[in-house]
Amino acid sequence: MKKHINTLKRISTLLTAMAMFGLSACSFEQPEGEIQGAAGVAIAAERAISGLERKVLQIDGFTVPYLQGGQGEPLVLIHGFGGSKDNFNRVAYYLTEHYTVYSIDVPGFGASTRDLNADYVINTQIDRIHEIIKKLGLEQVHIGGNSMGGWISGAYAAKYPGNVASVWFLAPAGLVESRKSEVIQKFEKTGEIVLTASNREEFEKIVDVVMYERPAFAPGFVVDAMAARAAADQPLHKRIYKDFKSVPSDLATVLPASAYKGPGLVVWGKEDRVLHVDGAAELKTAMPGFDVILMDKVGHVPMMEQPKQVAADYVKWRESIAQ
Repeated sequence: MKKHINTLKRISTLLTAMAMFGLSACSFEQPEGEIQGAAGVAIAAERAISGLERKVLQIDGFTVPYLQGGQGEPLVLIHGFGGSKDNFNRVAYYLTEHYTVYSIDVPGFGASTRDLNADYVINTQIDRIHEIIKKLGLEQVHIGGNSMGGWISGAYAAKYPGNVASVWFLAPAGLVESRKSEVIQKFEKTGEIVLTASNREEFEKIVDVVMYERPAFAPGFVVDAMAARAAADQPLHKRIYKDFKSVPSDLATVLPASAYKGPGLVVWGKEDRVLHVDGAAELKTAMPGFDVILMDKVGHVPMMEQPKQVAADYVKWRESIAQ
């Protein structure tokens, strides 16, 4: 762990200095679609520290970058709304010694193809994930996701139960919730989509809503680059969000009605302002065989806020279901 922290500190310090001297714009070039400059190198370094390698595949008009690394049974990870494959870099650091990790840029997000005319509703994205998994040559996977990715993961298990060995839900969307979150209430009252940003200031507000506490090692130039990406994506992501809200939040219905009966692990931060933690009880009621972990002082992205603990809990759970 100390080695990991010290490496990140050195990378952060080095890249900050290089950015100050204007080296980032001319010295670094990442693959097309990825964040460029010093921020891109910092992100690529974090992937390497976690044992992940960037790869690309093609499905039905979409270029889909993904990260792969580790050894063992396949674990497919799917990010949340507005996120990317890199949302799992820090938790993957603790997982790649146990599993072969695949973290995917969902079409329309990350460095994947953006098509303003494409269909991005959940059911369509589920079928795209199925095509990706087939392209990867995987027959049965452990699958997990955060927020939108959790909804996709659970609905994928319901639709393709024979392909799924287990599901890991990290504050999943797709639930009704007995109490609506701050973000959902604001959208229903005003139409404001809190999770999209048009500038750096709005992006900072997203970070503060999504996380209970910001993690260490997020240099300003990386935040700048991520804010610029969010602003460029805002028109498409606003449309995708509205598409999501136009379909039923039916995860607690489709799962028990399907042939998939588990296992499943639900992880939720008690301070989640995006999707209320009561969703964990809703999913547990629908699928009594699922296990639930509620985390203190954690918001909407447990795998980014407490990666070591989240990974340890997951590994322990996987060991328990294998017995």
